Formats: sequence, structure tokens, C-alpha cells
Amino acid sequence: MSESAASTGTRRSTEHQDVHFDLSFLGDEHRTADYTLRSAGRSYPLARHTAESLADAGLDGDVGIGTTPPTHVARAVEAPTAVVGLSRVLGPPDGNGFPTLAAMAVSTPGDGGRYSLDDVARAVVFLNPSVSVLTPGTAGTVLGHIGSAHHLPELQLAIKAMGTHWNDPVPMVDDTGHPVLGPDGKQYFTYELAPMVANSAVSVGGQSKAAIYSDDALQGARWHLDPGVSHVDVSQPTRQGEDTATGEQGSPTRALVAANASGYHVSLADGGPNYGLAVTVNGLSDDFVLDLTVTNSYLRHTSLFVSFLHGDGKTPIVVDDNIWTELIKGAMKPVVEAWLRLGIDPGFGQALLDLIESRDNTLKFAGLLGAESTFLGIPVSQAEKNLTFSLPRDGGPVGRIRLLVGSLGTPSGNEWDPMAAWLGIAMTSVIDLAIPTYALISTAGEESDTLFDSIFKNVPFLAGLALDVYTIGKDIFTGDANTGADLKDALISLSSSLVTKVLTASDVAAQLALYFGAEEAEEAIPYVGWALKALAMEAAVEQLAQTIGEVISSPRVVEFDLTVTMNAVITLTPADVNGHPGEFPSTATTVAVTAQFSDSTTRTWTGPVDVTNRSSLTIHWDDVPVGGTVTFVVAMFSAEGWGVGKGQSASVANEINDKDAGVLSVSIAVAQQLYPLSADTSYGHHAVLTHTEGTGYAWKETAQAPTETAESLGSGPSGHVLEALGAITLSDDLGIIGYGWEASGLGIPPVDADGPDTELDTMQNIGFRPVAGDSSPTWPQAGYMTAPAGYSKAPLLLYLRSASEGGPELAGPGLFFLDPSGDAKGGFHLRKVTAVTSADVPMDDPTRRFDLATGTSWGRFASLPTSLAIHTNGYVVGVNPAADNMQILRLSSAGVPDAQAPWACMPLGPGTGPGRLGGPALTCIRPDQTILVLEAGNRRIQAFSRGGHPVAAFPTTPTPYWIPLVSHAPEGTDVVHLSMSSDVAGYLYVLSQNGNGYDPSDFHLDVYAPTGAHLMHQEGLVAGGLAVDLWRNVYTLNFQQIAGPGGRTEPSLSEYLPHTPHTPTQGPVQAEETRP
Repeated sequence: MSESAASTGTRRSTEHQDVHFDLSFLGDEHRTADYTLRSAGRSYPLARHTAESLADAGLDGDVGIGTTPPTHVARAVEAPTAVVGLSRVLGPPDGNGFPTLAAMAVSTPGDGGRYSLDDVARAVVFLNPSVSVLTPGTAGTVLGHIGSAHHLPELQLAIKAMGTHWNDPVPMVDDTGHPVLGPDGKQYFTYELAPMVANSAVSVGGQSKAAIYSDDALQGARWHLDPGVSHVDVSQPTRQGEDTATGEQGSPTRALVAANASGYHVSLADGGPNYGLAVTVNGLSDDFVLDLTVTNSYLRHTSLFVSFLHGDGKTPIVVDDNIWTELIKGAMKPVVEAWLRLGIDPGFGQALLDLIESRDNTLKFAGLLGAESTFLGIPVSQAEKNLTFSLPRDGGPVGRIRLLVGSLGTPSGNEWDPMAAWLGIAMTSVIDLAIPTYALISTAGEESDTLFDSIFKNVPFLAGLALDVYTIGKDIFTGDANTGADLKDALISLSSSLVTKVLTASDVAAQLALYFGAEEAEEAIPYVGWALKALAMEAAVEQLAQTIGEVISSPRVVEFDLTVTMNAVITLTPADVNGHPGEFPSTATTVAVTAQFSDSTTRTWTGPVDVTNRSSLTIHWDDVPVGGTVTFVVAMFSAEGWGVGKGQSASVANEINDKDAGVLSVSIAVAQQLYPLSADTSYGHHAVLTHTEGTGYAWKETAQAPTETAESLGSGPSGHVLEALGAITLSDDLGIIGYGWEASGLGIPPVDADGPDTELDTMQNIGFRPVAGDSSPTWPQAGYMTAPAGYSKAPLLLYLRSASEGGPELAGPGLFFLDPSGDAKGGFHLRKVTAVTSADVPMDDPTRRFDLATGTSWGRFASLPTSLAIHTNGYVVGVNPAADNMQILRLSSAGVPDAQAPWACMPLGPGTGPGRLGGPALTCIRPDQTILVLEAGNRRIQAFSRGGHPVAAFPTTPTPYWIPLVSHAPEGTDVVHLSMSSDVAGYLYVLSQNGNGYDPSDFHLDVYAPTGAHLMHQEGLVAGGLAVDLWRNVYTLNFQQIAGPGGRTEPSLSEYLPHTPHTPTQGPVQAEETRP
């Protein structure tokens, strides 16, 4: 055994014990073959057990149901008492002279030293770097979760079926076919899992991680909870030096704004956490030194870069290296200087400089940020990074500061991707994904950060790794754009090249030998590629949907922007009533203003209404980020919490418009709102959509709701049959509802053929409120749009509720449809919808037909969502109950060719803890931009930020990150969750169906208060889906069939209005809570 860095220093406590293995799963060979146990750098012969030796060990009696006595024993095995290791049983050499791997087991203190097929299967999964831990207590817990995975018996059967060939040694060769040799001249080799075993291990790994990443006992060791921030409450301070603001009703918000005595303000548009990364503004000194802290809660290493832009926020500022080294301060200064010095070292030179800065000097290297606050359970000191630097001033004032954080992940669409990510990719690939196997082989698992910190801080070693990984990875990660959806092949290629070209390179191998011992480092090589491929197989689209892919499904480059800020003045005035001056509601005591920015985190403000002044209210906001567009939504509430007033601005340019005052000035008229919500509220039917040939569509006012249920749906390609109802969405600003359905008799061809009319999915727009120039308040045809062809799968319309017609566009348009004609390779694309809202446009005008052409996309999903929601910051999230994940898409800033469209990320995964999902069926977004996901499997509604972190949106409940779903189904009855929508005040509407939906009593509407309390329940509101406008009117997609233009098969729509409390209502109402 060689002495390594891991074994120097204080001598570790060891113990001797006999180690037993049951090798019967190998078949007849185990009876005659010679085996050697390798453990903690030592070799021990394995002898076959005899009846006498079993009796001496006390193993000749009952060994448990379904288990067999061990077949082999190694005597007096020395093992450290406080570390985790990988014990391997080596068998007879193969035809090339390489030792075969007969069995292996993860050894932990106190495990008894007795191993079987079960332990082999667990070890296969444990070697996945996203599962491994190195501390004894946590390793035992992780192995327990692996052992509880439902699919583990399938993995055991696969290993047993393959016998001695459950893995095979494979000689290592380079690209030219020549052997890859070690320092001793011997050829390297790897152990390759049999395909049956590898495939079985993937599903076990996914199930195991669902439990591991939901286990509170493993928080801080294997996973980290970093609460998300969905919006910033500007009623509270957000500058450095002031009290911490609240981001979501009590969850901590990092400081976002810094100011100095000269009045210069910089504001962090969104401090995160986003995809495990977060930024805090610590201060801005009077001499313009900016102090930031960056944190990372995922298991990865990242590279940090800074770019400065001029006052226009677009033109980069050139910062030469000699200037940059003068600007950087504090702890980052020696780190950056060490890397720059290597750039002029002949051994590295320009090749390294190309990885740490742009050639035009507009992107500057700021250091590296390590993985989590622990590395595989062992505390390290690299989980946060302080960046301190002066702002460049020679080129004029800085208008925007870009902080870019790069690592392994999916293409981000950022123009500095992958340049800003190469160092992070290299560090993550080697340190976070390969080093765990070295540590297990060498039993380098002491609870000390000495070894790992020394690796993290060895700049020449890291620089060499970066160049090596860049050399092998540039073609892998800059090739086919479609690898953004499925990284499996890319990561398998990377893992193969890492082993054959990087880890076996003489300089890298020598350095790793110093850290782990020469013999141990060489022994680890056959297992490293195996471990990396286990993670790679999870990167396939179908596997990412069912596992936790925090790292491999996060964007390669995550950007944080600091901008110049301005002050805003919002003036509220009462809306006129019938041409006469109005006044604020007499019962209003509180007003809430939500600012929905296109380029920044949503801000909210809450304050009192001055009872002595009912004619106007002026609100002053400081440090509003500049840029993009903003829409202000106003709601007034009574002391009881009822919504009694409403108002909304147009979408306006987010810049100073009052030059004299130097502020953004916005005026908003507030109208009285007459319908409060309480436990006594119910919804009554008000109108139904009808169509008459020759007259057209109309909203017919009637208190009688349609009586059809799901039993009315039919099937068959002929005739006119309504077969299924799809999703429903609406735009408040444009007064349009979009919805979809499946039917025969649509009178349109399939999108992919000229064949006859058949069963197809289609979509349509209809107006639901008057628009300018429409003299009839119930005539919906001004907003009418239809599809010229049908799909074989359901398209999803998705409309931003506040997407004002004719105003400045958000980050992309606010109206989309999801094209279902894609696939996992090319993605399922979002296409732009150009709405028509003019009564002057003829019904047969081409502009009233959705543009179904492919080729231009605003983003794509790797798997087809069944529910979508759109965020005002230019994000779209999607879920599907068949995949325990949430896809998060950053929309392109403009339509791009399909092949260049950004991909959605899937950083979450299955589980029951915060940030994990079980059967995500529906998603919607509250006006404060909190993302809500209804989990049918976990029976709850969970809150998230757009960066994929759980938000403590319900702080007064026992589980602040989620609320439990209320069920009205008898035991054993399936519940189908049909729709979820939110109103202006954050009240949440959930429509569900018990069983087959054939009876009106199967349908239930539940309303939850913003606090999470269950407010009201109404039975018998029959619909296949609903959408709620900002002011609590409910629009439903009905099972009733109507004949549209030309007799086309369509469903009707209904409008339901809330009834004032204590008035007669339609349908029974059951109140769970009286507080609104």
C-alpha cells in the first residue's frame, strides 16, 4: 500500500475483522475460482467457506428468509473504523491478463463485514457521483435508501443473469487504436457494465435519489435546501446595511441594492437563487468598490466572469489585464493573478488565456466557486465566493455589470456560452464526478477538508485539467444543438475521453497519485469511467424526467445583472363612474401594488390606504431597476381581506419618463370591486357561448349551466363527435380566451397530411369582454381565431394575462402555442400567436388563422408538457404528471430558427421533500410571480421561484413550501385535477373530478387563500377546465357540444360570477374556513 495525502498525518484507527462474501450469484465458477479481496489498499485471499468455518463464524444456522450463507471469507481484514470504502473481489484474469471484477461492496463501519448480491447491486448505484457520500453515517443512510428502491430486485436479477459477465474488463486504447499505458508500461483497462445491468441501475438510481434528496437527515451532506425568492417586497429595505427584506412572506431575501455617498446606486435585478446559484450585494464604497458574495448549493464547480457595459446597457467596456489586476481587491485578487500569471507561462500560454478571458478584454475572469458547503458530506470551504472590485471609470460611467457563472449543464443561449463555462465544466467533470471514485478506492473519507481543499486550491493542476478537458470537450459541447435536450451521448463521450486522455495522462496521474497514493490512483481508473457513465445515462431525456438532474440539467451559464437604478412614483386615482369622478372604496384599508418586470424579479409593495384622502394616493419606490418593460397591478383590500378595488397600468418602458423629476411616473385608475371572497362565496352561472349560423358567436346570459358531463364525450372518426377537452387560457388585456379540444367533424385536414377529415386536436380564440370599437358587450367574434389544420396530439395555448396589445413587448411575446408535432430529439417548440381583437377584421380573413408553420421558435421542451404557465420575466414552465420534474424555459429574446431555439432545463426531480415533485399535474403563476405546481402524487401544491428553488410561500402553515390538497373523493376513487388558476390577490382555484366524471357531483371547485388556508368548496361546477381572470370571474371549458362555423364540432364556454356572501347561490357550498 502506498502512502497518500489521504493517509498522512494522524494515523487512523483501524480494526481487524473477517469479511464474508456470498459469490453464489456468479454460477458454478465460484466453486473453483481463486478470488482476492482488495480493501483499503491491501490484498487478502478469499477462501471458500466450509461447514466448519461457517459454524465457527455462527453462520451455519438461519441466515434469513431469501438469503444464503456466504460462500467465501477473507481473514483478519484491516479496515479504518471511521471511513467509507469500496471493497472489491477480484477474480481470475481474463484473456488479456486483466483481473476480472467478481463482486464489490461499499464498506462502512459497523456493517458486519458480510456482503452478498444485494450489496453488489447497491454498490453499482452508489458509485453514481450524484449518489456517493464519504462519511460513514450518511453512507449507511444512502445505502439504506438504495436498498429500499422498488427496482433493486430487477438490478439484482440482471447481475445474477449475467453471472461472471455482469461486467467485463475492456482494454483502453486511444483514438488511433494504440494501447493507453500506465507509468509501469502496463495497459490501462476499464470495467464495462453489461447493458442489462447498466440499464437496470438507472431506474434504481432514480428511485434512490428521490428518497435521498427528500431525507432531512441528508440535508447539508447530499442535498441542500436554498429557499427561492419569487418576488421582492419593496415595502421592506433591500439595501446593504439595512434590515433584511422579505422575499416571500418571511423567507430571507439577499441584499439587492448598493449605494455610496455620491448617490451612485447599483441594483441586482435578480439575486436568485437560480439553479443553485445566488448573489448578495454587500456594499458599494465611496471610491466605487463593489462587494458581492456568490453562493453555490449544487454539487459542481463553477467559473466566474465579469463584464462591464456602458451607460446604454449594451456596449461592452474594454478592461485590459493590467487595469483588471488593479481593480480587483481582497481574496479574489491573488486567485485571479495566479491564473493570469499562468497565462504567460510557456507551459500554458495563450491557450489558457482563451479560457479565462475574451480576446477583446470585455469578459474578465473572477475566480472559481466550489461545490456546496460540503463535498460528499465532508465540510469544505469553497461554497461561497467574495468578489470585490472597483468599477472601471476611464471609459465613462458603468451602466450595467454582468456576472456570469458557468459549469457543466445544458446550452443556456447566453452569448458567452460555452466560453464562460469551460473552467466550470473541467472542474466539475474531474473534481465532482471523478474524484469521488478515487476517494472511495483510497478510503480518503476522514471528516476533514484538508485533502479536498488542497485539490481545489492547486491552480497549476486545475489549469492543466481545464486545458485538457477543453481539448476533448470543445467538439462535444459545441456540436449538434440538439444535444441540449439529451446529454447522454455527450456525457458518455466526455467520460470516455476523460479516462483515456485526461486522468491517464502522466502529469495528471502523477498529481492524483500524490493526493490518493500511486497504487490507489491507478486502481481507481477502471471504475471512474463506469461511475461517469452511470451519471451520463441519467442525462437521457426520458431519465431526466424521472431523476434529479440538478447539475446536468441546469443552464451552462447563469447570468446575474447589476444595473443603474431609478426611483418611481406611482399615483393611484379612483376610476370615473358613469362619467363622474369616483372615489376609493370606503372599506379599503390596504393597497398592494405588484410591478411585473420583463427583465427583473417582480417587486411588490403593500401599505395602508389613507382614510382621510379618498381622491388620490401617491407611492414612492426607490431603487427600481432600469430596463425592459413593466406593468403595475393594483389591488385594494378591506380589513377582512376582501378585494374591493382593482387597477392596472399598460405595459410601459421601464425608464425615466419624467425628466424634470428624474423618476418613472405612472398613474393608475382604481375601480371599485364589489365581490369579496369568503367561505360563503359561491359561483353562479352567468353566460354561455353559443353559435348560430349566419349570426355568429354570442354570449347568452343564463343562470342555467350546461348539464353535460364527461359521459357526453364520444369517440370515432366519423360524424361530429366531441371527444376530449384540452387546456384553457386567457389574456385579460386583450379580452381573449384560448382553448383546445379533440373532435371529429372539424372540417380541417391533419397538419402532416392532405388526408380526409378524422379525429384531430385543434384550438381556438374567442373574445370574452368588449374591446375598443365593439358596440356589443357580448359579441365575442372580434377575438376569434381558428386553426387551419389539426394535430394528432393536443396543442397548448398559453397567454400572459397582462400582455397589453400594442405596448412594448416583454422578453418575447406574451402569446404562444405549444406545437405538439415535435419529438425528444428536436424538441417541442413554442410558436408565437398574433392575436386579432378587431371587429373590423372579417371572419374569413387569413389573420384569424393560427400560423402553424414550423421553423421559428421561442424555445423548446425535451418532453411534451400537459400544463404550462408563463412568467412575466420571460420564462415558461411546464409539467406532465408522467414525469416527476418541472421544465423551466428561458424564452428567446426573439424568434429564432428551430435548431437554435433554447432548451428547457429540468433541474428538479422526484421525491417528497421541498423542491421535489411527485406526479406534477398542473402549474400556474400567481400575480407576484410565485410558480405553483399541483402534485397529484404528493397530494399538495408547492411553490417555486423561476430559478427552480422551493419558495416558502405559506409561512403560517406547518409546511411553508407547500399546502395539502383537499380531497372530496371516497377512499379508493381516482381524482383527476383538471385546472388550476390564480386571481389578482393570489387566491388559488382548483377544479377536480372524482372518478369518471359522469355525474355532476363528481366535480369540485376549491379555492385556497393566499396564506394556503382552504377557503371554500363548491360541488357540481361541471367543466373540463377553467381559467380565472384577474378579478375572479371564472371561465370554463364545457362538455356541452355546439356547432361552430360550417357545423364544426366545438365545446361551449361558460362564464361564472362570484355571488356576494349570504345571497342565494346555485349549488351547495361547504365552508372550511370563514377567514378570507
